[in-house]
Order: sequence, then structure tokens, then C-alpha cells
Amino acid sequence: MNTNTKINTTNIINTTATTATTATTATTATTATTATSNSEQKKLKIHCDIIDKLDYFIKQKKIPNIIFHGPSGCGKNVLVNDFINNVYNGNKPAIHNYVMSVNCAHGKGIRFIREELKFFSKTNVDLKDGDIFKTVVLLNADKLTTDAQSALRRCIELFSRSTRFFIIVEDKYKLLKPILSRFCEIYIPEPIINNCVTNLHTYNLNNVYNFKETDTTRRLYLKTLLTGIIKKYDDACLEVEPSPLPPNQLETKKQRVIAECMLLVAKLYNKAFCSVDLLYYIEHNSKIDDLKKYEYLITFQKIKREFRNEKLLMLFILYFLIFRSDLTLENISFM
Repeated sequence: MNTNTKINTTNIINTTATTATTATTATTATTATTATSNSEQKKLKIHCDIIDKLDYFIKQKKIPNIIFHGPSGCGKNVLVNDFINNVYNGNKPAIHNYVMSVNCAHGKGIRFIREELKFFSKTNVDLKDGDIFKTVVLLNADKLTTDAQSALRRCIELFSRSTRFFIIVEDKYKLLKPILSRFCEIYIPEPIINNCVTNLHTYNLNNVYNFKETDTTRRLYLKTLLTGIIKKYDDACLEVEPSPLPPNQLETKKQRVIAECMLLVAKLYNKAFCSVDLLYYIEHNSKIDDLKKYEYLITFQKIKREFRNEKLLMLFILYFLIFRSDLTLENISFM
């Protein structure tokens, strides 16, 4: 029994050591990735005026509540993270204890504001004459309900002495005016790189992965696949014309086509295609009449919010592309 116990204990110790090593490696890798991202931002020398303004706040020791707003991919999150890092002088324990970051898009409502946010704001902190304060970062705060935003406004009033609130949104006008009046607003535009307005998400993807060649290959593959299917079932697309086949055979043929479309959608989805790729194919397909093409695009943009399943949306687009190419979309224009 003693021997078995020793063996089991040794195994547990080895397993624990391996797990700890793996966790440490993963943490180091994550930190390195973040550091690389931040260093790339600095090398690009973008948003210099905004960075100078934030540094001025730190030097004057007068940091207000700030709303960072701008389009997706303009660098809002990186700017805020660097700003917080400078505020706490890179002190990771202080950042861990004094900074609360929340994505409000993940179902955060009035209960979260009244309980968790208030509890964090009430915790004691040594202010050191205003040098140290707690920070609440609210991502996508425009997704909060009206009641939650009203509760947030009250929190800001109560805890403004010991807590700073940083809000990150794309559209500031979705916030209540009483909240806007209590914040300093900083608009962050998409940066200009090589004399061109650039989305940083796209820029980083193109630098890490050679997306231009990959996109060309993917689009050529999709075009070949869809062109072949549309050509193969060209007779099925012309539903308005009388069919030489008996109704039962025609229905069976349509069912086979739909079944094949479902298999095609599953195949495309597993190869990382989505409805955006299908819309791109439609937009750049010279064989589709311009009027019909933009009728398709406008309709699909309007109805895509009604779908909660990407495969169903892809099947819907394929169905109109293959079966109903000559029929009007007026019957779904109400959506």
C-alpha cells in the first residue's frame, strides 16, 4: 500500500508540474503576442495627437472619465490598454486589483450595474492624493439597456472621487445624454498608413497571414464551384417556364437539387466560407443584371439579422441564386 501511495503521489506531483509549466508557457505566449501587437502600433506612429493628450492627463494628474469612440478596427482597445498601463506605471498587481474590464455586449444589464459594478466601486483603495484610483473599462457600453445606462449614470455620480470610467463604443449617440455630459470624448479615426485610410484588423491580418493570395484562391474556388452548380441546374432555375417533366419528377429533381445545395453549404461552411463570401460572389458576378444584383444584395442585407444560423443564411442565398434568379423578391421586402 505504501509503495502504491508513493507512486500515486509522484504521478500527481509530475502532473502538477507539467500543468504549471504548460500554464506558464501559455501565459508567456499570450503576453508576448500582446506586446508584439502594442509594439507594432508604436512603430506605425499612429494617433500621436491622441497619445499626447492622454499623456498630458497623466502628467497633470487630472484624468477624467473618457469615452473612446470610433469605427471598428481603429485601435481603441490598444490605446486604452496602453493608457491604463501608463497610469499604473506597468504595475501588473495594481492593474489586476484596481482595473475592471467588462464587455457589455455579453448580456450585461441593470443587475450587473447595481451589484457587481457598485461592489467594485465601493472597495477601499489608498488614493495617495489622487495618484491611485480604480478604473472601470466598459466595452460596447452602447449595448446596455436604458435602465442599465441610467443606473450607470448614478454610479458615476456616487463614485467619481475614487473611480474612473472609460467607455469604448463605436457610436456614442447610442448612449444617454446625461452620460455623455459627464465624460470627456475622444474620437479615434481609422489611421492613415502609407497615405491610405486603413482598418487595423485588416492590416494586422494581411501582415500575419498573406490574405491577398489566400482571398484570391478562395474566391476563385467559390466561383468555380457555384458557376458549375448554376450551369448544371440551369433548367431548375427557370421555374416560370413550362417544364417538359411530369410534376412528380420535377419535384423530385428539385428536392435533389436542394439536398445537394445543403451538402454544398455544409462543405463551404467547413472550409471557412460564410454568407459574406456568397454576397461578394454576387456583387462581382458580371452575368447577373445590375438591377437584379443590387436587389439581391439589399434584400440579403435586410434579412440577415433575422437568421441565427450561418448555414441557413447561406442556404437561403444559394436558393435564390440557383432556383429563383428570375423571380421578384417583392414578397420578402417587408423584412
